This record gives sequence, structure tokens and C-alpha cells, in this order.
Amino acid sequence: MTCRLIFLLFFYFVYCTIAEETNIYRMPLIRRKSPLQMLIKDPHYMRKLNIQKIPPTNENITLFKYMDSEYYAEILVGKPGQKFSVIFDTTWSDMWLPSKLCSEIIYPICLKKNKYDQDISSTHKFIDPTPFNVDGLVGNLTCDTIRLGHLNVTDLIFAEIIGIQNLTQYQFMHADGIIGLGYNTMARTTNNTFFYKLLDDKKILKPIFSVYMNRDVTSTKGGTIFLGGYEPKHISGEITYVPVVTKNYWQIEMNQFSVPINKTNAMTFCDQGCQVILDTSSNQIGVPTKYVASINYLVKATLYLYNRYEVKCSLVNKLPKITINIGSRDFHLSGRHYIQKMDNGQNGTVCITAFCDSGLDDGLWSLGGGFLSSVYTTFDLENNRIGIANLR
Repeated sequence: MTCRLIFLLFFYFVYCTIAEETNIYRMPLIRRKSPLQMLIKDPHYMRKLNIQKIPPTNENITLFKYMDSEYYAEILVGKPGQKFSVIFDTTWSDMWLPSKLCSEIIYPICLKKNKYDQDISSTHKFIDPTPFNVDGLVGNLTCDTIRLGHLNVTDLIFAEIIGIQNLTQYQFMHADGIIGLGYNTMARTTNNTFFYKLLDDKKILKPIFSVYMNRDVTSTKGGTIFLGGYEPKHISGEITYVPVVTKNYWQIEMNQFSVPINKTNAMTFCDQGCQVILDTSSNQIGVPTKYVASINYLVKATLYLYNRYEVKCSLVNKLPKITINIGSRDFHLSGRHYIQKMDNGQNGTVCITAFCDSGLDDGLWSLGGGFLSSVYTTFDLENNRIGIANLR
């Protein structure tokens, strides 16, 4: 005991001497109670600190791509979440998914799809069975929670499809279903469709969504869809805004479509202006029937299948640069934008042009991924306008 006391006194003497010579000072440490201890003692402790979780006001959704033909996102439906891949489609207003009741014998397309099962979802809500029969899709309306990114869209009414006709538009569709982003004037399920419900539920604040697609062959990621605004990091220069002509499709006016013939001359279409709709669901650039053969001829394409045209894949980087004028501004498309690489299942990859019959009335054109992959596009629901900018 005496030895220990002598050691402590010696240590104290040495420490104090060193502290004086090196200007070291001791500060007392006070141990406070942890937040958990304070919360146990006072359940209102966190409220008193005014610590609140601030909900997000927008959401950035990753898009994946299948070949060059399709851009899709992944969502969860119900609880526990059932996983689906969906296309965000600006030419549709409704959401639809295949149902577990879709017969794989009668409708072979359903064999390849994830199918929704309302019976295993605790968040499913029964609604009056209203039939849905649109564009070869047959089913009934249902209601459940949709989760994507950090967002929950509760009690969304959508179509649960039990029959998918063997039409070309579905036969080559890689994703399971669709979430429509068109105006609700086209809706067949509910006026409070996906994007409108996000706004009503204040899950996002700005009535704007923006689309960035890419043709990066080294990545399976195909870009993003930004719900609630736009991302300046993808934009080079200014955004050109043009008004929506009619609140149905996202429809605007195009001033001219030009394909060069040689270094000094070009053949122009739509010289007097024409109406176009923007279509995020497809790679196609749809043109009136009378122009299909001429435009494909100018890019040295030959007839393939299903009234589509192909070029030799080795020529893609040598194809002419097409100019589209919108809002008195020229936007340029290279071959890598308007050529779609597809797996034909037999002879490997084929290179299909985006130019085909739009199938729309009144001479309407459509601008899908063949154009949208070359620009950044903003859809402004509040001001009824579309913004287009060059990519950074």
C-alpha cells in the first residue's frame, strides 16, 4: 500500500512538471445522457429539440434499358412489395400491370411477365369491379400502394390486366407494364392518375417531370426520370420551351424535319409546320405514311419486317445527321440516336431505323427515343409546356 502511494505521488509530480513545461492543461469531460436515455426519461424529448424528418420534394428514378428499344424503371406494388418493371409512357395516362389471372396458355405474352397478385397484398383495397378494355388490354380496375425510389403512392387505382392481345406493340415489350404520364384527359381508370396523385398527396411539390435517356453501350442504365423538377447537370446551354397545343397528348409544333442529301443540299419535310407528340415509351420516330419510304431511303435503309427498315450496323456512325427544328431552334440527331439495335433471335443483332408510320390521325408525327435520347426534355404540367435542351 505504501509503495502504491509513493508511485502515485511520483507520477503526479512528473505529470505536473511536464504540463508546466509544455503548456498542457487539463479540461474536465462531462458525460451527458444519450438521446435514448433522455427519450426513456421524457417521451417528448425529440419534439422539444424540434427534430423533424423533412419529406423529399422530388425523386430521381433510375431508368434501365433493353437494347436501344425500351427504357424502364423498377417498382414495388403492395405489401410485401411485388416487383415489376414499368415503362413511363407520356402517350398513356393510366397505369396497368399483368394479373396473376392472365392465362399463359391463351395469352403466351403473360408467360414472360411478372404478374400482380392482389390476394397477397395487405395494402390492396377493394373497389367496385370496373372493366378495362383498351388497345388490346382487357382486365379490371384495382387499388394498391406503389413504391418507387423513396416515394410511396398510396391507394392508386390502376388496371389489372387478364388478357393481352398478341399485338406487335406488346409482343416485343420487355417490361411488365406501364405507368402513364399523359394528361388525365386521356385516362380510363381515374382522374387522379399516378403523377396527379403524387401532386395531390404532396409527395412532390413542382408539377414537372423530366427525362434523360442515354445510348451508353457500356451500361445497362438508360438514364433517369426526375419527378418534381429537372436536373441542370444534364443540360448544356438554355432550355427552349414550346407550348402544348392540346391537353391530351404532350403535343407540340415542329417547324421542320431535314435530312441532308449531300454536303450542300437537304430534303425537308414538315416545311409549313406540323404537330408532333413526345413519346417516352418507344424508340420510334413516327412520321405520316407518305414520308416513311422517302426518309428511310435517304438514310440508306432497306425494308425489313413489320414495315420497319434496317441498315448495316457497320454504317451507323456514317449515317447523315438529321435536323429537327422546334421552337425556332435546331436539334441534331446522329445515327446512334435514330438507329435501334435489336436482337432478332436468329441472326444476332440488327440495326433498325426509328422512322416508321406513326399510325396517328391528322398527319401527326411522334418523337420517341430516337429523338429524346439526343436531348434533355422537361414536361411542365403547370404551364402546359415542354422544355428541350441539348445534353451536356
